[in-house]
Amino acid sequence: MISCNSTPLDQYIIDKKNQAGIIGIQAGYVGPDGNEWHGSYGFRNYKTGEVVNDSTLFMIASSAKPVTALAILKLHDEGKLNLDDDINRYIPFSVVNPHNPSNFITFRMLLSHTSTIQDNWEVLDPLYTIEEGGDSPLALSDFVQDYLTISGDYYNPKKNFYKETPGQYWSYSNMGYALLGYAVEEISGLSFSEYMNQEIFEPLGMMNSYWFLSNIPHQNIARPHQLPDEEDKDITPKMLPHYGYPGFPDGQLRTTTKDYLKFVKLIVDGGRINGNQFISEDLIKQYHTIQYPSVHQYQAISFNYNEFEDWMYYLFMRRLPSHTGGDPGVASVVSFDPEQKTAAIVFVNSPPNTLIGEKTFYLDLPRRLLNEAAK
Repeated sequence: MISCNSTPLDQYIIDKKNQAGIIGIQAGYVGPDGNEWHGSYGFRNYKTGEVVNDSTLFMIASSAKPVTALAILKLHDEGKLNLDDDINRYIPFSVVNPHNPSNFITFRMLLSHTSTIQDNWEVLDPLYTIEEGGDSPLALSDFVQDYLTISGDYYNPKKNFYKETPGQYWSYSNMGYALLGYAVEEISGLSFSEYMNQEIFEPLGMMNSYWFLSNIPHQNIARPHQLPDEEDKDITPKMLPHYGYPGFPDGQLRTTTKDYLKFVKLIVDGGRINGNQFISEDLIKQYHTIQYPSVHQYQAISFNYNEFEDWMYYLFMRRLPSHTGGDPGVASVVSFDPEQKTAAIVFVNSPPNTLIGEKTFYLDLPRRLLNEAAK
């Protein structure tokens, strides 16, 4: 079912969008019987007035991580790796926490943010092509090696690794997912983008999902916008160029709610596509299974039961496996209920920057969508 902006749900989303000052938005849900709904509202470009439609691509930032994780789970399912293997068995250079060199890093640790690989934003921030726009000129393989090995240009043992022992300490790691993307390349013999297209997107029917701007065959892409601060005299949103960064498997995916719903349906339907088993049900359950309970009581593979990190949020919302994403000018939120087999997703091209806006985006919209899905 596709929205035509005429239902109570459409009007609710439009009202909330206007209240929060959001420029463009896509939203969707999956119901327990497999039914889907998605709607598109607002502008993909504030200045030109070009509107968002159901084919408009949104950059979803870290909500791409669960999609990247699916590649690793699929390779495990095919016997090409084991989640508890040392990552160094599959890549041509050695990745070691210099503070704990005798403790190896596994795929499961990377997937659950317990690898002790740290995001050094003094390195990562300047590598965004936010000024010039376009994809990053740095190859994933070169970037990962330069960041994680002693001879690398970006290596810093104090700032690139935590002092704690791998598997015994939790801290969110974008670079962990960049390393996973590189491992996919080494194991499959394909570029990460090629592997995802052939082995994930095509089988799932995600035919409007892309990792690189250079691969997108159309211009229907939601432009990133930064909303003005409340005290800012300039009330016009700032438009940003379409940009990229070298560790792209951690968040550079541009997709639609229509496509992403196919991915979350795979999860809530136990790894099946149209009734056929695409990946084992036991593996797909890892998305909502706590991985290291003694280290982090809420962290599953990619998804986190405490994603919103605000006790007040959970006064109004059930604690569900969720993922959010945020990069300059873009934001996303995904929540699913493994018991009811429902899911909700929201993408925007203008991250909320007020308490009302954040409540609208992270609480009101997902809650309403999940309630609608369960009807």
